Amino acid sequence: MIYTITLNPAIDHIILSNKPVELGITNIYSDEYKVIGGKGINAGVILNNLESKVKAIGIMGKENKDIFLNKFQEVRLNNHFLLNPGNTRVNYKIKHLESHQETELNGMGFETESKIIDELLKYLELNLEKKDIVIVTGSVARGISKDIYKTIGQIVNKKEALLVCDANNELLKNALEAKPYLIKPNLEEIYSTLGLEFEENISFEKEKELIEKLQNLGAQNVLLSKGSKGSLYFTSDKKIYQVGIAKGKLVNSVGAGDSMLAGFVYGIDNNLSVEKTLQYAAASGGATAFNEWLASKEEILALIDQIEVVVK
Repeated sequence: MIYTITLNPAIDHIILSNKPVELGITNIYSDEYKVIGGKGINAGVILNNLESKVKAIGIMGKENKDIFLNKFQEVRLNNHFLLNPGNTRVNYKIKHLESHQETELNGMGFETESKIIDELLKYLELNLEKKDIVIVTGSVARGISKDIYKTIGQIVNKKEALLVCDANNELLKNALEAKPYLIKPNLEEIYSTLGLEFEENISFEKEKELIEKLQNLGAQNVLLSKGSKGSLYFTSDKKIYQVGIAKGKLVNSVGAGDSMLAGFVYGIDNNLSVEKTLQYAAASGGATAFNEWLASKEEILALIDQIEVVVK
């Protein structure tokens, strides 16, 4: 079983406006829609689309749970979310259609009760089995300690399962103590996590130096996401793979990184070769980027052969 954990889900309320928003007056907008968010949820949907045995778990607000539960039912995503008093955070994204500018008002959401966190950890203790995969990704809600991914990692290790982590700053730094099988940062996240001043356009040798620091802190394998430049995969046995990208029109980059992570996990769960696993990762990320929401299995498979993977 693959478990994707989301500890700070969100509802994105998208507002489409033909005119710039002005403060202090009544503004009129043309259209609106809502989508559920959460990096673990996104990864879970992709894995489900790829027909993996997956369960999305985590914590959400009791008061506005229906939009999540209805979507889970619609896409047939196996799930187990604990309900915390209050609302899941709502992020308002106001898009000015003419200029393509976006103004965001991000909510804080519920304050997590300690007993809810305890229930989640107990659920993992009771249900995790050897060789399961646990994905911890994204931020955490108020009231949750920054060492939560480390705590989850310790349970994962005790159960002889695999930990996959996509986070940054304290969340990632603490998680590294649990020696995750895979992390998937970008360069900015690496610099931030290591407490270093960000540098652009660094050399390949500098990239290797940064990855080595992360591996010395506990990361086994590192998938370095480089956006339109593809990605680099650094293995625990010091091999490095360069991964290309698929060709297509960018529609929405939200969820592309989560999809990439899901594609990689699909590969390791199915014992695919490193090269094929990396093809699934890049194809999943690309297929979502070319969509309004998250990619289907057919859309991912259509891009697999476009992805070039070479050993550096």
